[in-house]
Amino acid sequence: MKKSDLTKLIALGALSVAAAGAVAMIYRYQKGKAASAEKAARLSEANAYILGGGLSAYASALYLVRDCGFTGSNIHVYTNPSASHGDAENGYICRRGRLVDENNSPNFFDLIKDVRSLDISDFTICDEILNMYSARGRARSVTFVDDNKDVISISDIRLDRENRRRIAELLKTRREVLVSVPLHEIFGEGFFTSEFWKLVRATYGFSKYSNAYEFVIAMAHIDDMLTGTIPADYDRNEELIEPLKAHLEELGVDIEHDASVTDVDFEQGSASAVHYTAGGVRKTVYLNENDICIFPTDEMAQSEAFGSFDESPERDFGEPYALWKKLAQKQPAFKNPEALFESGSTHMSVEFTVTLKNHLLPELIDKVTCGALGIDGVIVLDNSKWKITFCAVPPSHFKNLDDNMAVLWGTAARHDRSGDFAPKPMTDCSGSEILYELVSCLNLGEAWDEIRETVINVIPCHRRFDKAFLAPVASKLEIIPTQLSNFAISGDFVSGDGSVFTEEFAVTTAKIAAYRLSNSKKKIYRAGKSASRDIKRALAKCFG
Repeated sequence: MKKSDLTKLIALGALSVAAAGAVAMIYRYQKGKAASAEKAARLSEANAYILGGGLSAYASALYLVRDCGFTGSNIHVYTNPSASHGDAENGYICRRGRLVDENNSPNFFDLIKDVRSLDISDFTICDEILNMYSARGRARSVTFVDDNKDVISISDIRLDRENRRRIAELLKTRREVLVSVPLHEIFGEGFFTSEFWKLVRATYGFSKYSNAYEFVIAMAHIDDMLTGTIPADYDRNEELIEPLKAHLEELGVDIEHDASVTDVDFEQGSASAVHYTAGGVRKTVYLNENDICIFPTDEMAQSEAFGSFDESPERDFGEPYALWKKLAQKQPAFKNPEALFESGSTHMSVEFTVTLKNHLLPELIDKVTCGALGIDGVIVLDNSKWKITFCAVPPSHFKNLDDNMAVLWGTAARHDRSGDFAPKPMTDCSGSEILYELVSCLNLGEAWDEIRETVINVIPCHRRFDKAFLAPVASKLEIIPTQLSNFAISGDFVSGDGSVFTEEFAVTTAKIAAYRLSNSKKKIYRAGKSASRDIKRALAKCFG
């Protein structure tokens, strides 16, 4: 064969291979396009059942519509009414907040970027929140009063080198290990008598029985820690939950506001039926082949009992994890919820909200604390037997708060003890008794009658399982439970990266749940983990 003929044959062969490759590429493209169209059609007809409320519930619903191809009317959210925040006439109710950090909350801000404000036209709730933090422009001040009634600046509180090193080293330990270890097995008694620990306990609600993982992750956000979980610049329900619900309803999402899921049936590794009550009527929905369920766990810790100025709260909390307990009896992937909730006394938080007609009490407090309260300062009274922490609630917290009014919020680390002035535990006290204890601890008892005239209400609140997610047991759930194909879990009681003290955690778990159940390839943002050396450096800078 001539060389020229061989060259022609090679060229023809190359053209044939190229043509075959092009045909294969076109085939794969058309096949992928057909698969995408089939998936879109399948998801647009599928139903999603969200078995509760809370931020992660509404976040997952929005992700399913916005990013995953679900039809709004095919998403069903079963939720009880939002927790009350009270009013100006009867007294407000504040709750601990969640950390929001613009640099470390990418999924949170991605979620709310298009959710319209209910108050300001052309504003989103993302705009509102960023404006609040921008207007603040500084961290909230914290004043610490020690056992000797000496006021200590936070900049003067120290943590010894060994304990700083131990905290940094713990970050290298696997999460699965740390969640099962209580803090008292890691740190010596000297740590728990340190002013550093008392400050962390006051602002986060940790106890020596809390799991080490959440503590170490909180230390990774040391810059935000000092005012981490006291009431935020906004009320969570007003600023986040209600606008999200309104946005979802505009998208056609079916939200049943007075509904409670009582059970879920499973068949061959899939949820097959959801049982719930709505308006006192028992109902059941049966799932089809492509339907999914998401179980948000946000509201399980919100088992609340309220008192008033004259009465202490009744101790009737119910069992908020009843559904989880039923699921655990059917599927081993749901583990043992009672391990998280059984140690109730260590999980309870006792809080109170003081609503005032004017600023007399805050002004008196500022006089005896050299201005420590201010507009939104935090004061830790470690010298009180109840170990009271209280703060001025930021003026922006309630949208209709009159400028002449003032609101204080407080909690106590040792609510099981008799007070300095009240001869009984805080849990047995009415609002007036709690306020009198606070006023007396500040040496303002002589002004009690004058202060009393300015009080609209003092509302004590007991949260029976408020810190159950800190229990040192490995009973938290996987977002996609093993051996279940159409079921996901979100919220505080799932095992995930990040801290439950952040809004980012609730939103990220919801996003993962929605994306994985719909096989979405869209991006889930991951906040960068703090390296051990960075935490060590931050602790040395702040408390070294």
